Amino acid sequence: MTMRLLIILALLFPLAAHSAEESEIQGSYFAVIVSDIDGSSSWYQAVLGLEELSRSKEEGRFEIVNLIGPGIFVELLQLPRAGERPGGQTKGPFKVGLLVQDIEKFAAMLPAAVSPANIVFDQTNNLLFLQLRDPDDNMVQVMQILEE
Repeated sequence: MTMRLLIILALLFPLAAHSAEESEIQGSYFAVIVSDIDGSSSWYQAVLGLEELSRSKEEGRFEIVNLIGPGIFVELLQLPRAGERPGGQTKGPFKVGLLVQDIEKFAAMLPAAVSPANIVFDQTNNLLFLQLRDPDDNMVQVMQILEE
């Protein structure tokens, strides 16, 4: 999982930096290798309010579900040959996340299975955040940047 996500982020970062110079960034994208595509799809739909956009499959090689919501696109991949995450810390992305305008409102809309959300105030960076775990234990951090 880590290597594929690293490659995707490495390819997207120069594009995002370039387009940020020309126009305002419109949202976020991330891809996650999952162990149960249907369970993970249900979780991302219920918790982040995403909708399934498309689904593709090549038997024995991969299954992909693309989910979309306001300002976010998530690609879930189930790869039969993907290895288990080794114990301890691994190199690569530590967490993925998204920005929201009102974290209290976002937290209030979370399903009961992940509530109550523990919203943390980060005084150093002047933001509020909460952390969620998907069915494969990937961390999804939701943040609200506070006005100065």
